[in-house]
Amino acid sequence: MSLSTWSVATTPFNSVTSLIPHDGLKELDIPYHVLETIHYAHLEVDAAGVVSLPGNSPAHPRQWPLIRRLYDTVLICLVEFFTTVISNSGSSVVDAALPVLGVSRLSTLCCFTTLYLLGQGFGGLILPPITESFGSKYIYVGSTFGYALICLIIGLAPSLASVTVCRTLSGILSAMPTVVAVGSIENIWNASERVWMIYMWSFFGTIALSIGPVYATYITESSLGWLWVFNIAATVLGVLAILCCFMKESRPALVLQAHVRALKQSTHFTGLTPANQMTRPTLSEFAKTTLLLPLRLFFTEQLVFLISLMGATVISIPYLFTEALTVVYHDSEHLTTQQTSLVFLPLAAGLIPTLLTRLWDQHLASSRHRAHKTLQPEDKLTGFLLAAPLLAAGLWWFGATVPPLVHISPWISIASLLLVGFASLEFDYVLSGYLTDVYGSHAASANAAMCFLRAVVGGVYPLIGRQLFTTWLGGANNATFVLAGVATGYCGVAVWFRVGGVRIREASKFAKETVEKERASL
Repeated sequence: MSLSTWSVATTPFNSVTSLIPHDGLKELDIPYHVLETIHYAHLEVDAAGVVSLPGNSPAHPRQWPLIRRLYDTVLICLVEFFTTVISNSGSSVVDAALPVLGVSRLSTLCCFTTLYLLGQGFGGLILPPITESFGSKYIYVGSTFGYALICLIIGLAPSLASVTVCRTLSGILSAMPTVVAVGSIENIWNASERVWMIYMWSFFGTIALSIGPVYATYITESSLGWLWVFNIAATVLGVLAILCCFMKESRPALVLQAHVRALKQSTHFTGLTPANQMTRPTLSEFAKTTLLLPLRLFFTEQLVFLISLMGATVISIPYLFTEALTVVYHDSEHLTTQQTSLVFLPLAAGLIPTLLTRLWDQHLASSRHRAHKTLQPEDKLTGFLLAAPLLAAGLWWFGATVPPLVHISPWISIASLLLVGFASLEFDYVLSGYLTDVYGSHAASANAAMCFLRAVVGGVYPLIGRQLFTTWLGGANNATFVLAGVATGYCGVAVWFRVGGVRIREASKFAKETVEKERASL
């Protein structure tokens, strides 16, 4: 064992009260009871008194009991589900809220949907680096409580001012489960386990996009009215906020620092410091570098840039469909409002077959493990390779089977939404997971760039959706064909990532440095 890697787990505990380096250059006085306490805390200390948290230590978040890790992960997914339901409910309450807000339909739509998503994009830029440096537990608690309170304000005191301010603020707070969750999952699950955990998180979020319009439409047209869309959300999220109080901080750097502080207090020995690569930055360092990290990754990392563009256009499609499907099925096919909202359910049903791709991912991970081979991020791109052509096929199919081009049974075009639903989840899961695997502890910041662009596109889609599918491009058919053409181009990108992804990653200096730091901490 070298001088820099003294391990308490292998240090003999006898009457010796100091560690003496082999070369005799320096004697480091660490009292026996301190060494023993560090040993029982499952930590390591080197000859300079620097304490580290090994990846195989029971104290490391990835080695916590299974029930502990599942509690935190499932809770994050539930918060993501309910906040996303509310995010895509805005367009469905617009017509009912018009008399209360007293402005045009477009302005009301902007208040309920566009401002929410722009707020989410802003929150996606500032919250990930904050949690990566200062922890996420208390921000989860505060953001969920805040979201519940904001929904309650809208439900009890609706006005143009309250809706405008509250929807913007709730959008900012929603970035915690929508963006930061990826980093939280990376902290507590290893690469093979993340196959299912990120899938669960993506599944909850994507199915919520499809359920949101159905939920809002049926509540709005019931005896309760549109205000109860937010009253119910306030109640549910208030309960989830209480449950968030029982989460544990999962950032390894902060877990280590908490252990070091506890060691100093219990042993009254102040010579211990946390490992350098895990130290918390000062506020000035944080403001200069970490806070701008999502923007820096977007403009300097080829992977982040391309994935953000693809994710923004595909994952935001449900926001476009809140207006587009109304044009196609309510205005042209003359379905009722409630019947039109049910058209979103095939998008949700399309998520079910994604379970098969996860089983394949798990099979591949197990095979690599048995063969003692490392599972590479590109090995988990199968879903992306399937989703790209299926998305293109679904959009071409939809565009060719709706009015005004043809007037046939609406069930034919509705069936195409199964493919779109499948692709939307695969894009979300695979692309988010890929960034998580590549950028490790900075996964939240890498995904923040995609979240920001997705939020901007998703906020603009409802504003232009009706015009896009009626007048601007000559009708719903041409508008869908444009989207289908873009999706067709993504098929080539999927193949490029699978074949040349390793070379792209190796060309990223930032990604390589992140991986090397994490390996050094294990």
